Amino acid sequence: MAVSLVEWVRSNELPEVGVRELLQLVPEASLDGWIARELQEATGLLDQIGLPWLLRLVVAGSMPPLWYEIAVLHYRGSYQSRFMWLPVTYIPVVMAGGLLSAVIDTPGTRRLFRALSWGTFALGAFGTLMHLRGVRRQMGGLYEWRYNGMTGPPVVAPPQVALFGLVGLLGTSDEGNREIIHRLRLVEIAGQLLLSVEAGYYHYENYYANKVQYTPVTLAPVLAVAQAVAELPISPARTAGRRLEAVLSVAATLAGLVGFGFHIKNVRSRAGGFSWQNLFYGAPLVAPLQLSGQGLLGLLAAYFDRGRR
Repeated sequence: MAVSLVEWVRSNELPEVGVRELLQLVPEASLDGWIARELQEATGLLDQIGLPWLLRLVVAGSMPPLWYEIAVLHYRGSYQSRFMWLPVTYIPVVMAGGLLSAVIDTPGTRRLFRALSWGTFALGAFGTLMHLRGVRRQMGGLYEWRYNGMTGPPVVAPPQVALFGLVGLLGTSDEGNREIIHRLRLVEIAGQLLLSVEAGYYHYENYYANKVQYTPVTLAPVLAVAQAVAELPISPARTAGRRLEAVLSVAATLAGLVGFGFHIKNVRSRAGGFSWQNLFYGAPLVAPLQLSGQGLLGLLAAYFDRGRR
C-alpha cells in the first residue's frame, strides 16, 4: 500500500496556538540572550557612530519645526522689518548643511556645518537684540517690561536659536566625549530654563486651562537641575544625577510628543479645522517638539557618559 509523504489537514483540525504557548517553546535563556545581543549591537552601533555625528543629526532634524514656528510668528509681525526674513531664509541652509555632514561625513562637510553653526549662533544673538529693541519701542519701553515683554516680540525665543548653533558647534568638535558632554549639559541647562519661561508665557496666555500645561514648566527646570548634578565632582551625586537625567530625558521626549498631540487637537477643534487662520491664531503647533529635542539631547549626554564613575 502506497504511503503519501504529505498529509493534508483541514484548517479546522489545526490546533490553536497562542502567543503564550509560542513563548513557552522558546527557552528563557535563549530569549534573554537574544535581547542582550540586540542591545549590545545597538549600543555598539551608537558608539561607532559617535556623539558628534548624532548631535549634527539632531540639530538638522530640529530645523523644520523651528523654521515653521519662526515663519508663523514673523508672519504675525507682518515682516515689518526686513531682518525678519533672515532666519526664514537661513535655517533651511543650516538644515541642508547638517544633513550633508551626516550623510557625507568628511572634514570638509564638518567645516561647512561648523561655519553654518557659527552663523546660527550669530543669528540668535542678533535676533535677541532685535526683540529687545521691539520691546523697548513699545509704549513704556523696558520700564513696563512685564506688559511689553508679554505683548511684544518674545525675547527668550532667539537665544534658543543661538543655543542650537552651539549644539551644532559641539557636533563638529574634535575634542573627546567627556568635554563635549560637559559643554552639551551647560547648553542644555540654559535651553531648559529658556524653554520653561517660553512655555510658561504661552500657557499663561491660556490661563493654564488644562493642567497638562504645567508639564513643560515644571519638567524642564527639574531636568536642568539633574543635568547640573550630573556634572558635580562628587561621584555618588554625579551618578544619581546622570540616572535622573536619563529618566527625565525620556519623560521630556514623550511629553513633547504628547504636547504636540494636544496642540494639534486644539487647532483641529476650532471652527474650520486646519485652516490658515487656526494655524495662525491657535496653539503654536510645533512648539512642544522643542521639549522632545531637549530630551533627545539629554539622552545622548546620559548615554555617552554612562562609563564615568
